Amino acid sequence: MNKKKVIINFFLIPILFTLSVFFLIKNTFLNEEHVAYNDIKKNNQNSKNHEDHDDHEEKKEIKLTEEQINRFDIKTIKIANNDFQQKMTFSGQISLNENKITHVVPAVPGVVKDIFKGLGEDIKSGEHLATIQSLNMAESKSSYITAYTNLSLKKKLFDREMKLWKEKIKSESELIQSENAYENAKIDLNQSKQKLLALDISEEEILKLPNQKIPFNIYTINAPIDGKIIERHITLGEVISNDKQIFVIANLDTVWINLMIPAEDLPKVKKDQKVNVFAHRGENTQLGTIMYVSPVINDETRTGRAIIQLDNSNKEWHPGDFVKAQVIISEQSGFLNLNNSAIQKINGEPFVFIEKEKNTFEAKKIQIKDSDKNEFVEILSGINEGDEVVIKNSFLLKAELGKNEAEHSH
Repeated sequence: MNKKKVIINFFLIPILFTLSVFFLIKNTFLNEEHVAYNDIKKNNQNSKNHEDHDDHEEKKEIKLTEEQINRFDIKTIKIANNDFQQKMTFSGQISLNENKITHVVPAVPGVVKDIFKGLGEDIKSGEHLATIQSLNMAESKSSYITAYTNLSLKKKLFDREMKLWKEKIKSESELIQSENAYENAKIDLNQSKQKLLALDISEEEILKLPNQKIPFNIYTINAPIDGKIIERHITLGEVISNDKQIFVIANLDTVWINLMIPAEDLPKVKKDQKVNVFAHRGENTQLGTIMYVSPVINDETRTGRAIIQLDNSNKEWHPGDFVKAQVIISEQSGFLNLNNSAIQKINGEPFVFIEKEKNTFEAKKIQIKDSDKNEFVEILSGINEGDEVVIKNSFLLKAELGKNEAEHSH
């Protein structure tokens, strides 16, 4: 009996050990398979979440009608290579182009008879501004007519003397006297003409004087340049002197931007540097060039003056307005500067709107340098060369995007 138990134990114990090892390996394999399954499931879930996130990002776009674009007054700029530059921002003010301002002063004193143009009116060079009655003008014109008549007479006498001299009736000395009188008459007429030209009488008007029907005392004041009348200091019946400024005309086709450069930054600003000028919260922009940098620093403000001349043919730049200007110091920078008004916060993150195709705008998340509180913000990433970035009224796009997302969530 004991021998039988020994035999049974001899075979049973290895079998039990083998089964234990088998179940231990199986459990280990199942645990690992379970872990792997969970990892795959987790990765799939993360991938799905990522796809959902990407889908969510893709949905951050809005399409507007042409009527909405016009009503919202959406403006964009196209990002180019020259936008990725090192720039310095300065304050400035728009002023008249000092080379295109004319102060109109009458050439002679007199009494104002007619006024043809008023304050704020546009005028072309040569157009009539006003007429005055002037004794001085009457005397100058009369002197010209006298000289003109005298020249005609002296010419006739000279022609007669020449004929008689050729017929041997008159002596050569008499011919020379007649010729001398004729030449003096020419000189007198030319002097009278030059005096009228100095009084702003045109050559055409002078030639018409011998047949003129209107009184000689009428003096017409004409505009010397194209422009707009920005000052008028003349009234009907007023007695004016020949040193009184009666009109100021400014040509507004170009304007000057006067930049105030702090003394410590003045060495970095140089003539012919390019400048991006922004007005009206960045809505109007234009590229200009520095035409002048003052070598003198103002003692009180400790600033130097730099001047930029801008084209103003569309009359969008108004003298007196304040502007911001970004002077391009270096062409090597990899950062883009945008006006703060182009940036909108969505869920606390900075975004700009890109026009992907006509009237379709996408909100693109950007990375900015430092704070977004400055007027100009340095963009580190998020937009690329060729992107059409909305710089005016982007907050309206944000509002429309919010409305669309709210509708889709219901």
